[in-house]
Amino acid sequence: MRDNLRTVVAIGLAAYVIADIAHHAFGHAGLCWWLGGRIELLSSVFVRCSRTGMAVDLAGPLGNLGVGLIALLILRAAQGLSAAAELFYILLAAFNLMWFSIHLIFSVLTGSDDWALLLHAFNDTPLARYSLAGAGVLAYVITARVLRSRLAPFARPPSRAYVIVVAAWLSAGAIACATAAFDSHGVAVIWREALPQSMLLSIGLLFLPDRARRTLRPLQPPAEAPAIGLSWGWLAAAVVLCIVSIAFLGPGIGFKLPL
Repeated sequence: MRDNLRTVVAIGLAAYVIADIAHHAFGHAGLCWWLGGRIELLSSVFVRCSRTGMAVDLAGPLGNLGVGLIALLILRAAQGLSAAAELFYILLAAFNLMWFSIHLIFSVLTGSDDWALLLHAFNDTPLARYSLAGAGVLAYVITARVLRSRLAPFARPPSRAYVIVVAAWLSAGAIACATAAFDSHGVAVIWREALPQSMLLSIGLLFLPDRARRTLRPLQPPAEAPAIGLSWGWLAAAVVLCIVSIAFLGPGIGFKLPL
């Protein structure tokens, strides 16, 4: 079973860029606009709003949660998805839900970033800190359990799933770095922001193939997913999303007046 690597990379790029947009544009910037604030800066790694507060901070990770859950619902409800479309929704769910869960764990344990104000609302007590971190761990475990079963048809042979997730993970890091290279805050943004959000927050992807392999039952293996062929549609979609990411989210967008 040989998948077309260019199409797999294109699907991974599309899934990650949408997760980035879900966090920064739909989440942080979207709620900023909804509350009547002015979006002073919208980039792939920063959002600056004239209004500050817990709601705007939490809107980013909650945007990832919402898009990730929608992807899972589509996987569950849709019938007759092509192998490429099914892989897209698997990766879309993975990037978004792992961003949500792993970021929650990191943020509350360090008392920084999007969840810091929520932790402060509970007076930063150890009970609140470890309860929120536990919620993040639980969300990650559930995500991994669901996604490993969805990835199982791509794990025959297991090396196939490894190639898919590594290609998607590396492509996420590549587009995140390429976009952040145009950020006005300097190249330090690449290793301080772009690499952590693209590769560290999705590191769980690399463990899914082994978990998927373990779900394969000798007597009742899942149907093998067809090979993913060359798709000009997925390649075009990835090119468009990458251009949008680099051209607009790279240098950042600012608005003088509320939209």
